[in-house]
Amino acid sequence: MAITSYIVEEHQGKGKGHTQHGNGKGLGHLKHADHAAADGIYTIRVAGIEHVNPTPANQTSPHTTLADGSKLNTEAREGSITIDDAPGGGESLHLVTNSNNGRLRVNVENDSDQRITLGDLDELSFDYYIDSSTRTNVIPVIRLIVDADGNLATTGDRGELVFEYSYQGFGPTTQDSWQHVDLVGGDWTAWQRSFGQNRDEIANMTEYSDWSDADGYTPAGGLHFDQNSLILGYSIALGSGNGVADIYVDNVKVDGVTMDFYG
Repeated sequence: MAITSYIVEEHQGKGKGHTQHGNGKGLGHLKHADHAAADGIYTIRVAGIEHVNPTPANQTSPHTTLADGSKLNTEAREGSITIDDAPGGGESLHLVTNSNNGRLRVNVENDSDQRITLGDLDELSFDYYIDSSTRTNVIPVIRLIVDADGNLATTGDRGELVFEYSYQGFGPTTQDSWQHVDLVGGDWTAWQRSFGQNRDEIANMTEYSDWSDADGYTPAGGLHFDQNSLILGYSIALGSGNGVADIYVDNVKVDGVTMDFYG
């Protein structure tokens, strides 16, 4: 199944904007979608993600260009990434790991118009539902892909800013009900991956507001991130080392863009 997407038109009635133009007028749809995305605040609906890999070998899918110009691909090992019927109705991204070695990622690469700095990121949030898990301190991880100095001409200064539930001190996770997390609004603690290493020792972690202010933060041996560091994209990740899990994810919001998954 191919991955498809469309931008939700503003002021739509039933369907996809048919209150504004006649049925079947494809160019009308495109104009209204462009208008909806012009201010950087819009919802993009994504379908057709289906990556199942029960083997211990890593698999990476080709990139698909989405309706807003961003690019999406998936990585899977001993697990599956699909879009399925979700608890409570509707469809959502469905992440299932088969073992402690399971590793899943949905990667989104922003185009040039969507890139913002750490200092300008106002919201980073998503909804999740834990159907089952062998651990009580694991939810999907968001990993921001960051260019440290904001200069795309230099590529040796890129890393990830990683938000993990287990380091927040929130206690056991809640299963069998939808939950919402706002990582930036909640000023979550984050750690950095850079130069091929996880800098996830407690001493290297700090709140998002520290990473994104004028002074920024530099973990031991890592990159300096601050308010001018540029966000190139993000990943929704689960595993490895987190046991067996069956989790749904939806409404992933990165600043003004909400990604909604449907069947």
